[in-house]
Amino acid sequence: MPVRTDRTLITILEHKNLFFALMDKVERQQNNPSMEFTISDYNQLLVKSTAHLDKKDQQKQLDTLSLENLEQNGLLNYQDSRSGRFRLQDFVLEMLRHLDNTRMRELSSAELNQLMAQLEQCYKQVSNFHVEWAPGEPQFEEMVEAVYYTLQHVDSRLRIALRALRGQAERLASKVDEHAFTDLQQTDQMREALKSILHIHERHVTPTLQFLDERLDIHRDVTELDGSHAPMALVRQIIDRFRQRKMTEHVSRLTRVQLHILSNAQEIGDIAKSLDTYIKFAEDERRRYNRVEDLYNALRSAVQERQTGQLRDWRLRPDDEVFKPVRVLGTLKSFNRSQNSKISWPEEDGTALLDELLRVRLEAEEHIAEAKLVAVSGGLSEEEIARRNNMDRILAAMESFPFGEDSPDIYRTLHEHLVRAMPGYTMKDIFDAVPCVQGRGEVTLAPPQPELQIAYAGQTLTYQIRTYTPVVSENGTPTEEHARG
Repeated sequence: MPVRTDRTLITILEHKNLFFALMDKVERQQNNPSMEFTISDYNQLLVKSTAHLDKKDQQKQLDTLSLENLEQNGLLNYQDSRSGRFRLQDFVLEMLRHLDNTRMRELSSAELNQLMAQLEQCYKQVSNFHVEWAPGEPQFEEMVEAVYYTLQHVDSRLRIALRALRGQAERLASKVDEHAFTDLQQTDQMREALKSILHIHERHVTPTLQFLDERLDIHRDVTELDGSHAPMALVRQIIDRFRQRKMTEHVSRLTRVQLHILSNAQEIGDIAKSLDTYIKFAEDERRRYNRVEDLYNALRSAVQERQTGQLRDWRLRPDDEVFKPVRVLGTLKSFNRSQNSKISWPEEDGTALLDELLRVRLEAEEHIAEAKLVAVSGGLSEEEIARRNNMDRILAAMESFPFGEDSPDIYRTLHEHLVRAMPGYTMKDIFDAVPCVQGRGEVTLAPPQPELQIAYAGQTLTYQIRTYTPVVSENGTPTEEHARG
Protein backbone atom coordinates (compact mmCIF):
# COMPACT_ATOMS: atom_id res chain seq x y z
CA MET A 1 0.00 0.00 0.00
CA PRO A 2 1.60 3.35 -1.03
CA VAL A 3 2.54 5.95 1.58
CA ARG A 4 0.60 9.20 1.46
CA THR A 5 2.09 12.00 -0.65
CA ASP A 6 2.49 14.45 2.24
CA ARG A 7 4.31 11.82 4.34
CA THR A 8 6.53 11.01 1.36
CA LEU A 9 7.47 14.67 0.82
CA ILE A 10 8.31 15.06 4.52
CA THR A 11 10.56 12.00 4.33
CA ILE A 12 12.29 13.44 1.24
CA LEU A 13 13.04 16.64 3.16
CA GLU A 14 14.34 14.63 6.11
CA HIS A 15 16.74 12.80 3.76
CA LYS A 16 17.69 15.85 1.68
CA ASN A 17 21.40 14.98 1.84
CA LEU A 18 20.67 11.81 -0.12
CA PHE A 19 19.21 13.82 -2.98
CA PHE A 20 21.91 16.49 -2.67
CA ALA A 21 24.52 13.77 -3.23
CA LEU A 22 22.70 12.64 -6.38
CA MET A 23 22.41 16.21 -7.65
CA ASP A 24 26.10 16.91 -7.01
CA LYS A 25 27.13 13.78 -8.90
CA VAL A 26 25.03 14.72 -11.92
CA GLU A 27 26.28 18.34 -11.92
CA ARG A 28 29.89 17.13 -11.96
CA GLN A 29 29.19 15.15 -15.13
CA GLN A 30 29.75 16.91 -18.42
CA ASN A 31 27.15 16.91 -21.20
CA ASN A 32 24.39 15.84 -18.79
CA PRO A 33 22.06 18.77 -18.08
CA SER A 34 18.97 16.53 -17.81
CA MET A 35 19.26 15.93 -14.03
CA GLU A 36 18.67 12.21 -14.58
CA PHE A 37 19.65 10.03 -11.61
CA THR A 38 20.96 6.48 -11.81
CA ILE A 39 18.70 3.93 -10.13
CA SER A 40 21.64 1.91 -8.76
CA ASP A 41 23.24 5.02 -7.23
CA TYR A 42 19.94 5.99 -5.63
CA ASN A 43 19.34 2.56 -4.11
CA GLN A 44 22.90 2.41 -2.80
CA LEU A 45 22.67 5.84 -1.15
CA LEU A 46 19.21 5.03 0.19
CA VAL A 47 20.45 1.90 1.98
CA LYS A 48 23.46 3.79 3.32
CA SER A 49 21.37 6.69 4.66
CA THR A 50 19.05 4.32 6.58
CA ALA A 51 21.70 1.91 7.84
CA HIS A 52 21.79 3.51 11.31
CA LEU A 53 18.07 2.84 11.94
CA ASP A 54 16.62 -0.25 13.52
CA LYS A 55 15.18 -2.87 11.21
CA LYS A 56 11.55 -1.72 11.51
CA ASP A 57 12.24 1.99 10.92
CA GLN A 58 14.70 1.16 8.16
CA GLN A 59 12.10 -0.86 6.26
CA LYS A 60 9.59 1.94 6.72
CA GLN A 61 11.95 4.53 5.23
CA LEU A 62 12.90 2.20 2.37
CA ASP A 63 9.24 1.70 1.49
CA THR A 64 8.51 5.43 1.67
CA LEU A 65 11.46 6.47 -0.53
CA SER A 66 11.28 3.57 -2.93
CA LEU A 67 10.96 4.51 -6.58
CA GLU A 68 7.68 2.62 -6.80
CA ASN A 69 6.17 4.74 -4.03
CA LEU A 70 7.56 7.98 -5.53
CA GLU A 71 6.06 7.09 -8.90
CA GLN A 72 2.64 6.20 -7.45
CA ASN A 73 2.56 9.58 -5.67
CA GLY A 74 3.35 11.42 -8.90
CA LEU A 75 6.78 12.61 -7.73
CA LEU A 76 8.69 11.03 -10.63
CA ASN A 77 8.77 12.50 -14.09
CA TYR A 78 9.71 9.11 -15.51
CA GLN A 79 11.53 5.89 -14.66
CA ASP A 80 13.32 3.96 -17.40
CA SER A 81 14.29 0.47 -16.28
CA ARG A 82 16.04 -0.21 -19.59
CA SER A 83 18.59 2.61 -19.15
CA GLY A 84 18.49 2.39 -15.35
CA ARG A 85 17.68 6.07 -14.90
CA PHE A 86 14.88 8.19 -13.46
CA ARG A 87 14.03 11.83 -12.98
CA LEU A 88 12.16 13.65 -10.25
CA GLN A 89 9.40 16.13 -10.98
CA ASP A 90 10.60 19.70 -11.41
CA PHE A 91 8.73 20.96 -8.37
CA VAL A 92 10.50 18.35 -6.18
CA LEU A 93 13.90 19.44 -7.50
CA GLU A 94 13.04 23.10 -6.96
CA MET A 95 11.85 22.30 -3.42
CA LEU A 96 15.21 20.66 -2.66
CA ARG A 97 17.14 23.52 -4.21
CA HIS A 98 15.09 25.96 -2.16
CA LEU A 99 16.65 24.49 0.99
CA ASP A 100 20.10 25.74 -0.06
CA ASN A 101 20.72 29.05 -1.84
CA THR A 102 23.91 27.77 -3.44
CA ARG A 103 21.93 25.02 -5.23
CA MET A 104 19.33 27.32 -6.72
CA ARG A 105 19.70 28.00 -10.41
CA GLU A 106 20.30 31.40 -11.94
CA LEU A 107 18.53 32.41 -15.12
CA SER A 108 20.74 32.25 -18.20
CA SER A 109 20.19 34.15 -21.42
CA ALA A 110 18.56 31.06 -22.98
CA GLU A 111 16.09 30.72 -20.09
CA LEU A 112 15.30 34.43 -20.19
CA ASN A 113 14.57 34.07 -23.89
CA GLN A 114 12.09 31.31 -23.02
CA LEU A 115 10.34 33.63 -20.58
CA MET A 116 10.40 36.27 -23.28
CA ALA A 117 8.73 33.87 -25.70
CA GLN A 118 5.99 33.17 -23.15
CA LEU A 119 5.34 36.90 -22.76
CA GLU A 120 5.20 37.30 -26.54
CA GLN A 121 2.72 34.44 -26.83
CA CYS A 122 0.64 35.94 -24.03
CA TYR A 123 0.61 39.32 -25.79
CA LYS A 124 -0.39 37.59 -29.00
CA GLN A 125 -3.38 36.00 -27.26
CA VAL A 126 -4.67 39.25 -25.72
CA SER A 127 -4.24 40.93 -29.15
CA ASN A 128 -6.31 38.28 -30.94
CA PHE A 129 -9.38 40.02 -32.36
CA HIS A 130 -11.25 36.71 -32.63
CA VAL A 131 -11.49 36.40 -28.85
CA GLU A 132 -14.66 37.90 -27.43
CA TRP A 133 -13.89 39.88 -24.26
CA ALA A 134 -16.93 38.78 -22.33
CA PRO A 135 -16.78 37.48 -18.75
CA GLY A 136 -18.09 33.94 -18.58
CA GLU A 137 -17.04 33.16 -22.15
CA PRO A 138 -14.84 29.99 -21.97
CA GLN A 139 -12.28 31.25 -24.48
CA PHE A 140 -11.97 34.58 -22.63
CA GLU A 141 -11.67 32.93 -19.20
CA GLU A 142 -8.95 30.59 -20.48
CA MET A 143 -7.07 33.56 -21.93
CA VAL A 144 -7.25 35.49 -18.63
CA GLU A 145 -6.05 32.44 -16.71
CA ALA A 146 -3.12 32.07 -19.13
CA VAL A 147 -2.19 35.75 -18.63
CA TYR A 148 -2.12 35.41 -14.84
CA TYR A 149 -0.15 32.17 -15.03
CA THR A 150 2.44 33.65 -17.41
CA LEU A 151 3.09 36.82 -15.40
CA GLN A 152 3.18 35.01 -12.07
CA HIS A 153 5.46 32.32 -13.53
CA VAL A 154 7.89 35.02 -14.75
CA ASP A 155 7.81 36.66 -11.32
CA SER A 156 8.41 33.34 -9.56
CA ARG A 157 11.36 32.41 -11.80
CA LEU A 158 12.92 35.82 -11.28
CA ARG A 159 12.56 35.55 -7.49
CA ILE A 160 14.25 32.14 -7.49
CA ALA A 161 17.06 33.44 -9.72
CA LEU A 162 17.47 36.47 -7.46
CA ARG A 163 17.91 34.32 -4.39
CA ALA A 164 20.37 32.08 -6.25
CA LEU A 165 22.41 35.06 -7.43
CA ARG A 166 22.52 36.54 -3.93
CA GLY A 167 23.73 33.25 -2.44
CA GLN A 168 26.39 32.75 -5.11
CA ALA A 169 27.59 36.34 -4.88
CA GLU A 170 27.94 36.21 -1.09
CA ARG A 171 29.76 32.87 -1.20
CA LEU A 172 32.24 33.96 -3.87
CA ALA A 173 32.78 37.40 -2.31
CA SER A 174 33.58 35.88 1.08
CA LYS A 175 36.08 33.53 -0.58
CA VAL A 176 37.88 36.50 -2.15
CA ASP A 177 37.76 38.64 1.03
CA GLU A 178 39.17 35.84 3.20
CA HIS A 179 42.04 35.16 0.82
CA ALA A 180 45.53 34.93 2.32
CA PHE A 181 48.10 36.10 -0.24
CA THR A 182 50.83 33.96 1.35
CA ASP A 183 48.93 30.74 0.65
CA LEU A 184 49.40 29.62 -2.96
CA GLN A 185 46.51 27.17 -2.75
CA GLN A 186 44.18 29.93 -1.59
CA THR A 187 45.51 32.13 -4.38
CA ASP A 188 44.36 29.56 -6.94
CA GLN A 189 40.99 29.35 -5.21
CA MET A 190 40.66 33.15 -5.27
CA ARG A 191 41.48 33.18 -8.98
CA GLU A 192 38.73 30.61 -9.60
CA ALA A 193 36.32 32.65 -7.45
CA LEU A 194 37.03 35.80 -9.46
CA LYS A 195 36.53 33.83 -12.67
CA SER A 196 33.16 32.62 -11.37
CA ILE A 197 32.17 36.19 -10.40
CA LEU A 198 32.95 37.40 -13.91
CA HIS A 199 30.90 34.53 -15.36
CA ILE A 200 27.91 35.24 -13.10
CA HIS A 201 28.00 38.95 -13.89
CA GLU A 202 28.27 38.40 -17.64
CA ARG A 203 25.93 35.41 -18.11
CA HIS A 204 23.30 35.98 -15.41
CA VAL A 205 23.29 39.43 -13.77
CA THR A 206 23.57 41.55 -16.91
CA PRO A 207 20.96 39.58 -18.95
CA THR A 208 18.52 39.71 -16.01
CA LEU A 209 18.96 43.48 -15.70
CA GLN A 210 18.31 43.81 -19.42
CA PHE A 211 15.21 41.63 -19.11
CA LEU A 212 13.81 43.88 -16.36
CA ASP A 213 14.55 47.17 -18.14
CA GLU A 214 11.34 48.31 -19.77
CA ARG A 215 13.19 50.97 -21.78
CA LEU A 216 15.56 48.55 -23.47
CA ASP A 217 14.92 46.59 -26.66
CA ILE A 218 16.87 43.34 -26.61
CA HIS A 219 18.17 41.81 -29.83
CA ARG A 220 16.97 38.22 -29.99
CA ASP A 221 15.99 35.55 -32.47
CA VAL A 222 13.03 36.28 -34.73
CA THR A 223 9.74 35.09 -33.23
CA GLU A 224 6.13 34.95 -34.40
CA LEU A 225 5.50 38.36 -32.82
CA ASP A 226 6.09 41.23 -35.20
CA GLY A 227 8.34 44.04 -33.99
CA SER A 228 10.84 44.14 -31.18
CA HIS A 229 9.90 45.06 -27.62
CA ALA A 230 11.52 44.90 -24.21
CA PRO A 231 9.98 42.21 -21.96
CA MET A 232 8.66 44.69 -19.41
CA ALA A 233 7.23 46.80 -22.20
CA LEU A 234 5.28 43.72 -23.30
CA VAL A 235 3.94 43.30 -19.76
CA ARG A 236 2.76 46.90 -19.79
CA GLN A 237 1.06 46.42 -23.15
CA ILE A 238 -0.69 43.26 -21.92
CA ILE A 239 -2.12 45.22 -18.99
CA ASP A 240 -3.08 48.05 -21.34
CA ARG A 241 -5.29 45.59 -23.25
CA PHE A 242 -7.34 45.06 -20.09
CA ARG A 243 -7.31 48.79 -19.36
CA GLN A 244 -8.71 49.51 -22.83
CA ARG A 245 -11.55 47.05 -22.11
CA LYS A 246 -12.36 48.87 -18.82
CA MET A 247 -11.63 45.74 -16.76
CA THR A 248 -10.31 47.63 -13.74
CA GLU A 249 -10.26 44.65 -11.40
CA HIS A 250 -7.92 42.68 -13.67
CA VAL A 251 -5.84 45.83 -14.29
CA SER A 252 -5.36 46.27 -10.56
CA ARG A 253 -4.30 42.66 -9.98
CA LEU A 254 -2.01 42.49 -13.00
CA THR A 255 -0.42 45.85 -12.11
CA ARG A 256 0.39 44.45 -8.67
CA VAL A 257 2.20 41.52 -10.31
CA GLN A 258 3.98 43.93 -12.69
CA LEU A 259 5.26 46.08 -9.82
CA HIS A 260 6.48 43.01 -8.00
CA ILE A 261 8.38 41.90 -11.12
CA LEU A 262 9.95 45.35 -11.51
CA SER A 263 10.98 45.38 -7.83
CA ASN A 264 13.38 42.55 -8.66
CA ALA A 265 15.38 44.99 -10.78
CA GLN A 266 16.41 46.97 -7.69
CA GLU A 267 17.70 43.88 -5.91
CA ILE A 268 19.47 42.60 -9.02
CA GLY A 269 21.06 46.05 -9.36
CA ASP A 270 22.28 45.88 -5.75
CA ILE A 271 23.89 42.51 -6.47
CA ALA A 272 25.54 43.96 -9.59
CA LYS A 273 26.94 46.87 -7.56
CA SER A 274 28.27 44.50 -4.91
CA LEU A 275 30.09 42.52 -7.62
CA ASP A 276 31.50 45.60 -9.40
CA THR A 277 34.35 45.88 -6.88
CA TYR A 278 35.43 42.30 -7.48
CA ILE A 279 35.07 42.68 -11.25
CA LYS A 280 37.40 45.68 -11.21
CA PHE A 281 39.72 43.78 -8.89
CA ALA A 282 39.74 40.82 -11.30
CA GLU A 283 40.52 43.10 -14.25
CA ASP A 284 43.34 44.81 -12.33
CA GLU A 285 44.64 41.40 -11.22
CA ARG A 286 44.67 40.21 -14.81
CA ARG A 287 46.56 43.31 -15.96
CA ARG A 288 49.08 42.95 -13.11
CA TYR A 289 49.59 39.29 -13.89
CA ASN A 290 50.15 39.99 -17.59
CA ARG A 291 52.60 42.80 -16.79
CA VAL A 292 54.56 40.65 -14.33
CA GLU A 293 54.67 37.85 -16.86
CA ASP A 294 55.98 40.21 -19.57
CA LEU A 295 58.69 41.56 -17.25
CA TYR A 296 59.67 38.06 -16.18
CA ASN A 297 59.93 36.82 -19.76
CA ALA A 298 62.08 39.84 -20.71
CA LEU A 299 64.39 39.26 -17.72
CA ARG A 300 64.56 35.53 -18.46
CA SER A 301 65.49 36.16 -22.08
CA ALA A 302 68.17 38.68 -21.05
CA VAL A 303 69.68 36.17 -18.63
CA GLN A 304 69.60 33.31 -21.15
CA GLU A 305 71.45 35.45 -23.71
CA ARG A 306 74.40 35.71 -21.30
CA GLN A 307 74.55 32.01 -20.42
CA THR A 308 77.37 31.30 -22.85
CA GLY A 309 79.76 29.64 -20.39
CA GLN A 310 82.19 32.59 -20.47
CA LEU A 311 83.68 34.08 -17.33
CA ARG A 312 83.25 37.67 -18.43
CA ASP A 313 80.11 39.67 -19.07
CA TRP A 314 77.83 36.91 -17.77
CA ARG A 315 76.05 39.08 -15.20
CA LEU A 316 73.42 41.75 -15.91
CA ARG A 317 74.44 45.27 -14.90
CA PRO A 318 72.12 47.40 -12.74
CA ASP A 319 71.78 49.91 -15.61
CA ASP A 320 70.84 47.22 -18.14
CA GLU A 321 67.90 48.07 -20.42
CA VAL A 322 65.84 45.18 -19.02
CA PHE A 323 65.63 46.96 -15.64
CA LYS A 324 64.29 50.21 -17.13
CA PRO A 325 60.58 49.52 -16.30
CA VAL A 326 61.43 49.25 -12.57
CA ARG A 327 63.99 52.03 -12.46
CA VAL A 328 61.40 54.35 -10.95
CA LEU A 329 61.77 52.34 -7.73
CA GLY A 330 65.42 53.37 -7.46
CA THR A 331 68.81 52.09 -8.53
CA LEU A 332 69.67 48.42 -8.06
CA LYS A 333 72.47 47.40 -5.71
CA SER A 334 74.62 44.30 -5.79
CA PHE A 335 74.79 42.31 -2.59
CA ASN A 336 76.87 39.58 -4.16
CA ARG A 337 80.02 40.23 -2.13
CA SER A 338 78.17 40.47 1.19
CA GLN A 339 76.75 36.97 0.85
CA ASN A 340 78.72 34.03 2.20
CA SER A 341 77.23 31.68 -0.37
CA LYS A 342 76.51 32.65 -3.95
CA ILE A 343 74.27 29.65 -4.52
CA SER A 344 71.05 28.78 -2.71
CA TRP A 345 71.47 25.02 -2.52
CA PRO A 346 68.20 23.18 -3.13
CA GLU A 347 66.81 21.08 -0.34
CA GLU A 348 65.34 18.45 -2.67
CA ASP A 349 66.45 16.54 -5.72
CA GLY A 350 66.40 18.22 -9.09
CA THR A 351 69.88 19.76 -9.42
CA ALA A 352 70.24 19.13 -13.16
CA LEU A 353 70.49 22.84 -14.00
CA LEU A 354 72.99 23.42 -11.19
CA ASP A 355 75.14 20.50 -12.36
CA GLU A 356 75.14 21.89 -15.88
CA LEU A 357 76.20 25.32 -14.58
CA LEU A 358 79.07 23.83 -12.60
CA ARG A 359 80.19 21.76 -15.60
CA VAL A 360 80.37 24.84 -17.83
CA ARG A 361 82.25 26.79 -15.15
CA LEU A 362 84.79 24.00 -14.53
CA GLU A 363 85.50 23.57 -18.23
CA ALA A 364 86.08 27.29 -18.55
CA GLU A 365 88.42 27.34 -15.56
CA GLU A 366 90.68 24.73 -17.20
CA HIS A 367 91.35 27.04 -20.17
CA ILE A 368 92.29 30.12 -18.15
CA ALA A 369 95.90 31.14 -18.70
CA GLU A 370 98.13 31.50 -15.65
CA ALA A 371 98.31 35.01 -14.29
CA LYS A 372 101.49 36.96 -14.99
CA LEU A 373 102.88 39.92 -13.09
CA VAL A 374 102.95 43.12 -15.13
CA ALA A 375 104.99 46.10 -14.13
CA VAL A 376 102.97 49.25 -13.43
CA SER A 377 104.27 52.47 -14.90
CA GLY A 378 104.97 55.17 -12.36
CA GLY A 379 103.10 58.52 -12.02
CA LEU A 380 99.50 59.53 -12.72
CA SER A 381 98.01 59.89 -16.16
CA GLU A 382 96.90 63.26 -17.45
CA GLU A 383 93.28 62.06 -17.35
CA GLU A 384 93.55 61.16 -13.67
CA ILE A 385 95.22 64.49 -12.86
CA ALA A 386 92.42 66.38 -14.68
CA ARG A 387 89.76 64.38 -12.83
CA ARG A 388 91.34 65.16 -9.45
CA ASN A 389 91.68 68.86 -10.27
CA ASN A 390 88.03 68.97 -11.30
CA MET A 391 87.05 67.31 -8.02
CA ASP A 392 89.03 69.95 -6.11
CA ARG A 393 87.06 72.68 -7.92
CA ILE A 394 83.79 70.96 -7.00
CA LEU A 395 84.79 70.74 -3.32
CA ALA A 396 85.82 74.40 -3.31
CA ALA A 397 82.52 75.45 -4.90
CA MET A 398 80.50 73.32 -2.44
CA GLU A 399 81.96 75.14 0.57
CA SER A 400 79.46 77.95 -0.05
CA PHE A 401 76.50 75.61 -0.61
CA PRO A 402 73.54 76.21 1.79
CA PHE A 403 73.60 72.77 3.47
CA GLY A 404 71.15 73.85 6.16
CA GLU A 405 68.25 74.51 3.74
CA ASP A 406 65.77 71.94 2.40
CA SER A 407 65.62 71.38 -1.33
CA PRO A 408 62.63 69.83 -3.10
CA ASP A 409 64.81 69.23 -6.21
CA ILE A 410 68.44 68.73 -5.19
CA TYR A 411 69.71 68.18 -8.76
CA ARG A 412 68.39 71.56 -9.94
CA THR A 413 69.64 73.26 -6.75
CA LEU A 414 73.14 71.82 -7.29
CA HIS A 415 73.08 72.87 -10.93
CA GLU A 416 72.14 76.47 -10.14
CA HIS A 417 74.80 76.69 -7.38
CA LEU A 418 77.65 75.18 -9.44
CA VAL A 419 76.86 77.44 -12.40
CA ARG A 420 77.54 80.42 -10.12
CA ALA A 421 80.36 79.07 -7.96
CA MET A 422 82.41 76.67 -10.13
CA PRO A 423 84.54 77.71 -13.12
CA GLY A 424 84.46 75.27 -16.04
CA TYR A 425 81.26 73.59 -14.79
CA THR A 426 79.69 70.81 -16.89
CA MET A 427 76.46 68.87 -16.37
CA LYS A 428 78.18 65.67 -15.24
CA ASP A 429 79.69 67.52 -12.24
CA ILE A 430 76.26 67.31 -10.55
CA PHE A 431 76.75 63.60 -9.83
CA ASP A 432 80.18 64.23 -8.24
CA ALA A 433 78.62 66.92 -6.04
CA VAL A 434 75.78 64.73 -4.75
CA PRO A 435 78.02 62.88 -2.19
CA CYS A 436 78.89 66.29 -0.67
CA VAL A 437 75.27 66.95 0.27
CA GLN A 438 74.68 63.34 1.30
CA GLY A 439 77.25 63.91 4.05
CA ARG A 440 75.18 66.79 5.47
CA GLY A 441 71.67 65.43 5.07
CA GLU A 442 69.44 62.88 3.38
CA VAL A 443 68.86 62.66 -0.37
CA THR A 444 65.63 60.77 -1.05
CA LEU A 445 63.97 59.67 -4.27
CA ALA A 446 60.59 61.39 -4.50
CA PRO A 447 57.39 59.38 -5.25
CA PRO A 448 57.02 58.42 -8.94
CA GLN A 449 56.64 61.58 -11.05
CA PRO A 450 57.27 62.51 -14.68
CA GLU A 451 60.98 62.84 -15.50
CA LEU A 452 62.45 66.36 -15.42
CA GLN A 453 65.16 67.88 -17.61
CA ILE A 454 67.91 70.48 -17.16
CA ALA A 455 69.45 72.04 -20.29
CA TYR A 456 72.83 73.83 -20.12
CA ALA A 457 75.60 74.55 -22.62
CA GLY A 458 74.21 72.21 -25.27
CA GLN A 459 73.74 69.36 -22.80
CA THR A 460 70.51 67.95 -21.33
CA LEU A 461 70.16 66.03 -18.09
CA THR A 462 67.04 63.85 -17.70
CA TYR A 463 66.44 62.69 -14.14
CA GLN A 464 63.97 61.57 -11.51
CA ILE A 465 63.40 64.25 -8.88
CA ARG A 466 65.16 63.81 -5.50
CA THR A 467 64.70 65.84 -2.33
CA TYR A 468 67.31 66.98 0.19
CA THR A 469 66.68 67.29 3.93
CA PRO A 470 69.50 68.48 6.23
CA VAL A 471 70.11 66.54 9.44
CA VAL A 472 70.57 68.84 12.43
CA SER A 473 70.96 68.35 16.17
CA GLU A 474 68.61 69.68 18.85
CA ASN A 475 70.45 73.02 19.01
CA GLY A 476 70.04 73.52 15.26
CA THR A 477 73.58 72.65 14.15
CA PRO A 478 74.58 69.72 11.94
CA THR A 479 75.12 66.51 13.88
CA GLU A 480 78.65 65.26 14.42
CA GLU A 481 78.16 62.28 12.16
CA HIS A 482 76.97 64.39 9.20
CA ALA A 483 79.36 67.23 9.89
CA ARG A 484 82.26 64.87 9.34
CA GLY A 485 80.81 64.09 5.90
